[in-house]
Amino acid sequence: MTHGMDASSIDLIVLNARVWNGNGSSPRLSHLLIGNQRVLDIVTDTPSLPSCKCLDVQHAVVTPGFVDAHLHLTLGAETLLHVDLSEVDSRDAFEARIEHAHLQMDEGQWLIAAGWDESSWGGSSPDRNWLRSAGDRPVVCWRCDHHAVLVNEPVLRCLSAGDFQKVLGRGRVLRGHGGEPTGVLLEAAAWELINPLVPRLSEASRAEAIVEAHARLLKAGVTAVRTMEYQRDLNVLMAAGEGPRTAMVILDRTAPIDLGWSNEISRTDSFGIVGYKAFLDGTIGSRTARLRCDYTDDPGNRGLWLEHAADGTLSEWSRHGAEHDLEPAMHAIGDAAVDLALDVVADVDGPPAVIEHAELIPEDVLPRLAGVHLSVQPTHRAEDAMMSAGRLGQRSDRILPLRDMFDAGGVISFGTDWPIVPFDPLRTLRSAVLAERADGVPFVADQAVKHHEAFFAATHAGADRCGFERSLLPGGPADFLVWQGDPFEDLHTASVQATFMNGTLVSGGLQGDDHGRATDAS
Repeated sequence: MTHGMDASSIDLIVLNARVWNGNGSSPRLSHLLIGNQRVLDIVTDTPSLPSCKCLDVQHAVVTPGFVDAHLHLTLGAETLLHVDLSEVDSRDAFEARIEHAHLQMDEGQWLIAAGWDESSWGGSSPDRNWLRSAGDRPVVCWRCDHHAVLVNEPVLRCLSAGDFQKVLGRGRVLRGHGGEPTGVLLEAAAWELINPLVPRLSEASRAEAIVEAHARLLKAGVTAVRTMEYQRDLNVLMAAGEGPRTAMVILDRTAPIDLGWSNEISRTDSFGIVGYKAFLDGTIGSRTARLRCDYTDDPGNRGLWLEHAADGTLSEWSRHGAEHDLEPAMHAIGDAAVDLALDVVADVDGPPAVIEHAELIPEDVLPRLAGVHLSVQPTHRAEDAMMSAGRLGQRSDRILPLRDMFDAGGVISFGTDWPIVPFDPLRTLRSAVLAERADGVPFVADQAVKHHEAFFAATHAGADRCGFERSLLPGGPADFLVWQGDPFEDLHTASVQATFMNGTLVSGGLQGDDHGRATDAS
């Protein structure tokens, strides 16, 4: 026991843990002393406190809980209630999935689906004819990136030529050879025209879905999240009850932006509003990420500027949040968008600006990254690598060059961007450490990062981004994971065995020794 420590302050001793808590490059055999929901100390000598509850993890690796620095919690939760198109790999399978869902639904109910990716079946864009099996039922099918949507004729009939005109320059309506809409709408055409038409789920249904999402997050080892949310979703988000610690980034972005209400929400050790977000561009998958040069497979198209980037009001927007102590967060994926975001970073006077995604990074950008806060998603690197050669040609090897970004001094945190990609923080680590495409083929392997760098970006760096204390440090929150297998040796076979928050088992199952037993929380 640490000199001067009162044994009565210790609630739990975790024995024989191979601890990695951000110090060093590999786990070290230690014992955790936990009390009042915090790590009181980490010692190497075996404590002798027979009256304390003990948990012998028998040399299992113990790490801080994952902090997902970029996801969409309420949107992800809602997708659990929608039709899943993420595994669809052909037109026949797409149409069959829609028909099956249609036949299960009540008359008058809208069919909402998400997750399709045209690269899964060869690259041809779907059109409204793929939705004919739903008849007169309105159908809305979001692409996996949620920057494009496919709708059917009943939905298109709700829109007018004037509606399409309102989003010119900030969105696109794809048209066939005869000039008729194909049913695919991009960016503002999707968000501003389609989203308002879709009936809202009840607050009870949404809160229940968030509870389910919380359970999935905890099971995967996520003890804190930084989530992109609209003000209208604040109540249902907070009403969902206990789950991972939650930092919210405000998605409301129609000028003039009202941020004053955020000051009325007190920050705690489990919830806070930390930033506000704007979209500078779209995505590589939808060919709407803003590029310096044309898309290789779409000459004349360099993507889109969105919102304040399109209106020329980005600098004004970035300064507005400083009055409310909020970090400006900028979605920037294409290299031209990253250039613009870096200009804003240099101009911000207040809380540091954060670049979200920062995906296409030419070598000449690297010197500008020193000290810049970058919230990135390695799984996007793995997924976009599958289509990058067609979209970007020789530029494809600059998709999220993590080794270069770390070496340039970027302040990097990792997230999943769920539900844009399937939720899996272990896949995030594998994508960063193994530098592979989604199909396991090596992709610019010299951009791989080390295990401890990836773990730091997925834990402590994420906590910093959320404004939460780093966990598993003396004095810090007792949020930690007990692993089956060694994730520092093999990320394919290791898995999270148990998740603890505040020193309490919240997911998984783990047996203790004769002095105590942690029960199954799943």
